[in-house]
Amino acid sequence: MPYARFISRWFANVPNINLGIMQSFLPERGKSVKTFHFHLGFLPYIESLAPHIKDNLFTLTEQYGVEYMGLDYIFASLVFEDRYLKSKERFKERLDSLGLSLSIFEELREVGRSFVDSCFVKLSPYLEKAGLIGFSCSHYQLSGSLLLCSKIKSARPDIPAVFGGKDCSGTFANDFMRAVEFVDFTGTGECEITVDSLLDHINNKREPVYNVLYRDGKGKIIKSPELPNIPIKELPFPEYDYDEFHISKSDIILPIEFGRGCPWKRCSFCPDESYNILCQVKSPEQISSEIDHYQSISADLCNYFILDSDALKNRESIIKTALNIGEKNLNFIYAEFRAEKMDREVLEALKNMGNWVTHFQIGIETFSEGMLRLMNKGVGALKNVEVLKAAAELRISVQFNLFTCFPGMTRDDLKENIRVMDLISHILLMDNFSIFPGEFYLPPDSPVFLDTGKFGLIKSGESIFSSVFDSFAMPSYSNYPYPYQFLNDDDQYGFSMALRAKVEEIKSMRPADNFMVYTDSPEGLRIEACRDGAATSHLLDSSKKAIYLSAVEKARDIEKLCEDSGLQPGDIYSLLDDFESKGLILYSYDRKSFLSLAMKNHGSNISAA
Repeated sequence: MPYARFISRWFANVPNINLGIMQSFLPERGKSVKTFHFHLGFLPYIESLAPHIKDNLFTLTEQYGVEYMGLDYIFASLVFEDRYLKSKERFKERLDSLGLSLSIFEELREVGRSFVDSCFVKLSPYLEKAGLIGFSCSHYQLSGSLLLCSKIKSARPDIPAVFGGKDCSGTFANDFMRAVEFVDFTGTGECEITVDSLLDHINNKREPVYNVLYRDGKGKIIKSPELPNIPIKELPFPEYDYDEFHISKSDIILPIEFGRGCPWKRCSFCPDESYNILCQVKSPEQISSEIDHYQSISADLCNYFILDSDALKNRESIIKTALNIGEKNLNFIYAEFRAEKMDREVLEALKNMGNWVTHFQIGIETFSEGMLRLMNKGVGALKNVEVLKAAAELRISVQFNLFTCFPGMTRDDLKENIRVMDLISHILLMDNFSIFPGEFYLPPDSPVFLDTGKFGLIKSGESIFSSVFDSFAMPSYSNYPYPYQFLNDDDQYGFSMALRAKVEEIKSMRPADNFMVYTDSPEGLRIEACRDGAATSHLLDSSKKAIYLSAVEKARDIEKLCEDSGLQPGDIYSLLDDFESKGLILYSYDRKSFLSLAMKNHGSNISAA
């Protein structure tokens, strides 16, 4: 069903990969399947609406964010209509704060209702032979799925329904099953083996069910045994009924898995561990074969969305994949990468993989070592800077988030964050970077959520979604965050304002007035630096030059540098401390490694200055 961000090409042009896999996987098991990617038809559906209704729908869903009041709320007001009718004053208050009215919301409710009616008409001919109805739910699309499911169950209450995906995962799944009686099963893991075994059970009740929650004969919620999923390398390529989509093949963005699951799953702000997804990676040969399969269907199928919580599970796989597909002239829309396995070779491979239509995302989050430990990121600030410096020099488009506040964050963390940002401002101001400063939000099932006392938070008793309904049966709902207060709320507000101001300051800098470049010459290594128009120059002799250049592309371990150079640690540190005092290097937090911050001079910065 429609995603909350239905206008974005990421959601309006990308078919659902889980349905695509079902369409190819189940027939291999002797079972028939019909899939409906109704989210692809929502934007074309509303094109015929009156302009003011379209404008209000776009405003509600895009301008104010999916968490605060969006498309999912419209569908939810229809699913839980009794609660909505008792909660109109709460809806009115939230809408008033957005400059919208309840009467506008009522118009939009009719749009949601009529769209779901049209979906029901399209699938009705298939209900006669249906043995199971399945909904894949993520990115705030649970309510639309529930609304359509309720219509199907009203017509055919005998057909069981299963829901799966991040919108109904984790501890919320229990509340979901208790509150929504027309849903028979909720998946607790990956869909392939779950749906396959569920169909076996429907055909023969003596067959067990796996990886689901269900109700027993007395209405008690039961968690079934778990069964490992089919290895990702053994799954068939997803299949789609392209002619049924409302977009041309050249506009379709095909989701493609390089792997599944996060290899870390320990970040304190992330609920990934609750999704119960095994970390796996596809081989380069499998990835290139899958792309060949799509292109054998149509050469127009050349746009790809890398659907993976960390596509860089195996750096060698990325490098080989780039060699395999780099000549195919493919367009890549998005990908996420953790920083710890990234280096210059990986970045060059990504650059050569195809055309990056949008920036890919690297999980940076902060430049404060203390905050990275609070977040349990598994990576240090020095590595974050190393990766961004390489991306800047290679002119690779990157976006990253920057937490402006975080549970347990201190004034010292803020100072360290700003100190490093000042030191590397010549890197961060590059126009191939997009920095998104943002507040911390509290998703269910994250380590912070599960132990707010440890992290210095006071959380609300219900999510921001649930709070708009009076006496709502589910305190959590979908992926919606919970309102909270920091124990040091005033300090955190100040931290947030200071970091936002620093990002804006860096964005406003002129590269001609802010740079740090090095040039090799017979006299030695010359480093030209400029900060806000104030220029300095440093000339390093041969011994200093060797040390500086040893860490100019990759952070250097100082103990190993001593071994390789034959110099004593005291002599090395004396030189490095001098470099640090001039702002030319960045130490790791334990001072066991360092990175040289000057970038290779190609003439552009110096001439501009």
